[in-house]
Amino acid sequence: MKAIILDGKAVARTIRAALEPEISNIRAARGTPPKLAVVTHTAEESAGAYLRAKLKAAQETGLQAQAFPCVAGTGQSGIVRLLAQLSEDPSIDGIVVEQPLDESCDPVAVFCAIAPAKDVEGVHPLNYGRFFLAKTAAEIAASDSFPPCTVAAMIALLEETGLQIKGKQAVVIGRSEIVGRPAAHYLSALDATVTLCHSRTLDVAAHVRRADIVFACLGRARFIRGAWIKPGAAVIDAGMNRSEDGWVGDVEFDGAAESAAFITPVPGGVGPVTTAVVLGNTVLAARRRLKPR
Repeated sequence: MKAIILDGKAVARTIRAALEPEISNIRAARGTPPKLAVVTHTAEESAGAYLRAKLKAAQETGLQAQAFPCVAGTGQSGIVRLLAQLSEDPSIDGIVVEQPLDESCDPVAVFCAIAPAKDVEGVHPLNYGRFFLAKTAAEIAASDSFPPCTVAAMIALLEETGLQIKGKQAVVIGRSEIVGRPAAHYLSALDATVTLCHSRTLDVAAHVRRADIVFACLGRARFIRGAWIKPGAAVIDAGMNRSEDGWVGDVEFDGAAESAAFITPVPGGVGPVTTAVVLGNTVLAARRRLKPR
């Protein structure tokens, strides 16, 4: 079996194209399109690439997007002040903070500085809590919060496969607050039976071998071996790791593609869809400001 490669760029184009009528409506109603503010604070390579992708995609989709760099040396207090200013700025509809944060920063303090209504990545504790309180996918969709955007992108790609999720064995490798844990919750809300693996899990390979759905989000290059993948599985790889061969995912792609039914490439898989989700959330945030719920 040779896996079907899930083209994240194509999925992202479909999502972005669907936003265009709403962007036009918002522009007609208030004179300006939705605007995304991207707060930058790091020179880390993958964050820089992701920033460029967001700004380019926003422009192509018809949104305004602007990077707001923090003043060098101001640390957490500088980020918090900038986020507070952007939260009060009536021209801004959505705010994202480039990650990873500096080790000196308290993520909760930083994320709390974003107005929940403008938190289009779903990192503010209010949005995060609402997401975890939702028991079903319908409740997640009906919530006023924004699910973590990388997780929403992974789910969108999984749904592209057309596979039934209900009752399937799903394994999530990685338990970060931004991707792994919320991914496990979202899959559970879709009625999958979920195992969450992490650095202390004994015999990760055994868990992966049973999985119909594999979500990789641990941040270790090619950690998940192709031989572990169950024939017919769907593999969604959110890893983005720098190697001698360029950017690679958390999954050994070539080996996994021999067994899986569907697999996402790195780059070109989860990343473009995550950007499209951020843009979609920005449009939604702008619409809510026009029509308070």
